[in-house]
Amino acid sequence: MASTLDSTDATDRDVTTIAYGTCHHDCPDSCGWIATVENGVAVKLRGDPDHPFSKGELCPKVNHFIDRTYSDKRVTTPLRRVGPKGSGEFEAISWETALEEISAQLHIVIGAHGAEAVLPFSGAGNQSVLAMWFPYRLWNALGVTRLQGALCGAVAGAGVAMTNGTKLALDPEELAHSKLIIIWGSNTRLTNRHLWPTIEAARGGGARIIVIDPIRTITADEADQFIQPLPGTDVALMLAMVHVIIRDGLQDHEWVAAHTLGFAELEEHVGEWTPQRAAEICGLAEDEIVALAREYATTRPAAIRTLIGAEHREHGGMFFRTLACLPALVGAWRDRGGGLARSVGSWTDLAIDHDALSRPDLLGTREPRVLDEVRLADILTNSELNPSVHALFVWGTNPMVSVPNTELLRKGFERSDLFTVVHEQFLTDTARYADIVLPATTQLESVDVTPA
Repeated sequence: MASTLDSTDATDRDVTTIAYGTCHHDCPDSCGWIATVENGVAVKLRGDPDHPFSKGELCPKVNHFIDRTYSDKRVTTPLRRVGPKGSGEFEAISWETALEEISAQLHIVIGAHGAEAVLPFSGAGNQSVLAMWFPYRLWNALGVTRLQGALCGAVAGAGVAMTNGTKLALDPEELAHSKLIIIWGSNTRLTNRHLWPTIEAARGGGARIIVIDPIRTITADEADQFIQPLPGTDVALMLAMVHVIIRDGLQDHEWVAAHTLGFAELEEHVGEWTPQRAAEICGLAEDEIVALAREYATTRPAAIRTLIGAEHREHGGMFFRTLACLPALVGAWRDRGGGLARSVGSWTDLAIDHDALSRPDLLGTREPRVLDEVRLADILTNSELNPSVHALFVWGTNPMVSVPNTELLRKGFERSDLFTVVHEQFLTDTARYADIVLPATTQLESVDVTPA
């Protein structure tokens, strides 16, 4: 749970308290932290040594979180635009004035175009459940346009589910029992650093670590073997591995027969994906591909670890769809420490009652239209959309730097007939285009529930 800093109980004497919280970043670690608070002001932030996973260590992003909280660049009062959209020219206004203006604009838009002309757009900038989901109570009560899809996480989940029938995957801590760990497209030592001791423990027990990545990272430097395919060629490498495994009869025949469908079709599909062909595409040696496939198929338990890197690329879903075929083909799921480990968010989602937070029952019998989140630029510039979006509410995300087609998106934000509200800690690229900016708290200043 995130904690809050409150100086209301402070007296003339010095008061030092401790606040406990959890990192809000879109990261699988959900690290615990402890803040030392003097007279309502956080003066020190350190990792919680009793946290079962991070064990007192924080990453560089969080180590400087106090500086972020007390930055002189923070948005600390509601702002109203006074210059051209994108200019970043604002005047400070009161909360009462801001809420009155937002309410008036909502009434105008809904009265003229209907509730579907209102579009809420949020992201995982703050992974706490109230910050992310509670606002949807208002949107469901109004019956505004809904979004489907996501910029990253849903891509991986859909890809894995196409193969496994579920987006759930191996608990990463089970890697402690693996004898072969393939880290594919993830810089674990930097971006998932608290998993690295688990991997090192597995290596101490005899496991080999192979890193596959188009970029040489600090994780690659620590691996027993580094394989560096050309960018965007990962799926070709996977298909060639499947080709070798089937060609050499290394698949788990019993497990495949009992637990999979479509083997014959897969065998036919990979027939043309020879190691020679993949080597030319991937920029790798043919022998390297063959050796990788054979080692993976003959080592037990064997695990593949990936995270969100491929989700941010074109055809990312097929990366995960194809990758998930490998553990099924060799029966890796038989073994403790075998299988495919990805984001644990799909597990934590099972513990959250999203309906209790967002109250979809408030829609009643209404069925608002659903638009594609990834295509925000098209949505805001499509004159044939009926109704067009005339009010946009943004929180927990910065679409001007995270959504595809930035220049088209900029044109959408510049529309004179689009009323935009951004809830933010800083005047981001997106906030510069807002009509109203509302100040957002940091994790040190709010009480929320952060999944772990």
